[in-house]
Amino acid sequence: MNIDHLSYSSISMYLDCPEAWRRKYIAKEPTRTTSALAFGSAFHGTVERMIQNTKQDWQNIWREEFGKAFTENITLEPGETPEQHYNDGVRILSNNEIQSAITGIKPRHDNSGVMIERKVELRVPGVPVPVIGYIDVILDDNTPADFKTSARSWTQDQANNSLQTLFYIAALNQAGMEVNWRFKHFVFVKTKTPQVQVLEHSHKPGELFFLFEMIRRVWEGISKEYFPLNPTTWRCGPKYCDFYANCRGRYV
Repeated sequence: MNIDHLSYSSISMYLDCPEAWRRKYIAKEPTRTTSALAFGSAFHGTVERMIQNTKQDWQNIWREEFGKAFTENITLEPGETPEQHYNDGVRILSNNEIQSAITGIKPRHDNSGVMIERKVELRVPGVPVPVIGYIDVILDDNTPADFKTSARSWTQDQANNSLQTLFYIAALNQAGMEVNWRFKHFVFVKTKTPQVQVLEHSHKPGELFFLFEMIRRVWEGISKEYFPLNPTTWRCGPKYCDFYANCRGRYV
């Protein structure tokens, strides 16, 4: 195996289904980009650019980001069209509450510039490769944050239970940055009347022991080529697993 790094998403996939991890990262089987992922990517890019340049017209930004995200390789559901998703973005971004929330986000600056889409790297004892990730934004009070789009509102528990946020904080702490152990989610909800949720939660330094042990055990499984099937995961179905047709689907 030639694995030079891990990411939180790859660790999460291994925990959900080691066989899916093998198919993606070892066998290199093709994966698809759904319309939901493409929309999220376009919206994410638009928000980042709006924060950095409040004078630029958001409609032009959205048009450009949408064009980059929605290529001919996007997997659309029956009856879906790219135009529907484009218009949905316009509907959300033209909402006054959404615009006010975006322009109110104040990122921190350092010698490299505005701290948006910052790469972080975490080293875990016993794991020879780094865990790499990208933080959407670090706010001016040192709180890392991310941007999400969602069809429905999040619960506070949904935010609290995120281990990905602990990974980001751990990486910043390891890099020597002063951290306040808080994380903030900006959730843009695609309801009939768009809304934005700002959910904050905190972690404790002691949680790092659990995080490191989890990552170490995932690496141990990978290095020993332990890739069991997991038909009980929510991923195991044609809608959520790119490999279902060649895996469990072969026998259905």
